Amino acid sequence: MGRVATTILATTALGAGTAGAGLVLQRRAMRRLQLRPDPFAGEPFGSLRGRPVPVRADDGTRLHAEIDGEDRTDLAVVFCHGWTLSQDSWHFQRKALRGLGRLVFWDQRGHGRSDGGDRGENDIVRLGRDLAAVIDATVPEGTPVVLVGHSMGTVTIQRYADEFPGEMGRKVVAVGLVNSSSGSLHEVTLGLPALLARVTQRFLPRTLTTMGAGSTLIERVRHFGRDGARLFLDRFVFGPDASPAAVSFTEEMLTDTRMDAVLDFLRSLVTNQVISECEHLAKVDTLVIAAENDLLMPVEHSLKIVACVPSARLEVIPDAGHMPMLERPSIVSDHLGDLIERARKTTTVS
Repeated sequence: MGRVATTILATTALGAGTAGAGLVLQRRAMRRLQLRPDPFAGEPFGSLRGRPVPVRADDGTRLHAEIDGEDRTDLAVVFCHGWTLSQDSWHFQRKALRGLGRLVFWDQRGHGRSDGGDRGENDIVRLGRDLAAVIDATVPEGTPVVLVGHSMGTVTIQRYADEFPGEMGRKVVAVGLVNSSSGSLHEVTLGLPALLARVTQRFLPRTLTTMGAGSTLIERVRHFGRDGARLFLDRFVFGPDASPAAVSFTEEMLTDTRMDAVLDFLRSLVTNQVISECEHLAKVDTLVIAAENDLLMPVEHSLKIVACVPSARLEVIPDAGHMPMLERPSIVSDHLGDLIERARKTTTVS
């Protein structure tokens, strides 16, 4: 018994020591992140607001949308944010593109200020119909529409195009896809070694299902790991030398996202091998923006979309990760501004 007790105590001490060492390393990494030069220090992220518009999805879920420039009926630009984010992820573009038309920002279900709805509806199949409801509630009849999406927001647009092909080229005149994918997200390695990546790919769907069953408990304790979440975002989501303020703001949006939406939509994204064939994007002016250091939706995924839509324009932003609108905001805003102006000229001529 004495040897058993000694072994238990030694193992406990080793585990505590390992955990302690991990905590020390995390604190050092956080210190390095906080001391990094920050071009966006003091930026009032999340402070820009428009006129709120209540939207009801076809299943009754309340979605939160806002309009900037509601007096404009010449052109509407509808922004769709990514997974675990909110409409505020378009902070810099909201500032830069004001005045170019009727700007619509909305929170996808379970994100931001929108309700979560039934968990059975947390699937990418649902996203296109939600976008249709937002357009109907915020864009006057006869106003041409430009759709802009980031990450899961690009999936939303692709699903909308597949579900409502008759609106492409009629109501919708242009599309901007930022850090996009049309499928095979289960193959993404996050830059991990091949063996570890294969193990992760194999067990991730099952793990997400298990975690989903306990999402209420996870919701209660998730705030304890916020420093770890920031470090994960800095390493895997942002590119090199990202703004600490932008990283922290992104973590805040993630923390505000309902845990069931986090888990359910991720599972849907990685288990649907084909998101869209993208054929209906060929009916409109399509801009595809990729980022050189994107580990979540690598450049190759954007290249696949461009291969399916030969008329699409491709722009690759150097030294940026999966959040270029917060990393290289002026570049993203300039590209989107050009897309909007092309759409305006096209609709004016027609």
